[in-house]
Amino acid sequence: MKEVFRISKFSKEKTYFFVLKTLTIGEKHYTTNELQYIGKHVNSERWGHADNCGGAENFDDNGKKTRIVYDYNGNTCFFEKNDSYYSD
Repeated sequence: MKEVFRISKFSKEKTYFFVLKTLTIGEKHYTTNELQYIGKHVNSERWGHADNCGGAENFDDNGKKTRIVYDYNGNTCFFEKNDSYYSD
């Protein structure tokens, strides 16, 4: 089980992983899921308002485009690959 973080601000210079959290204890979030490398952040999308809103983040891994739509329950987590805790 790894601790994960809910990032909402991305740097165009860094690369990222994605995972859904599976457990929250207090203020800390954890996952037992496999980490997915998704590359550099390209842009964010937001739509709707109130309970009918949503969002997505778009990434590029050397030409492989990945779009991650935030889930309704708030389990979507991103984190920097540069963090030695998560590096390959």
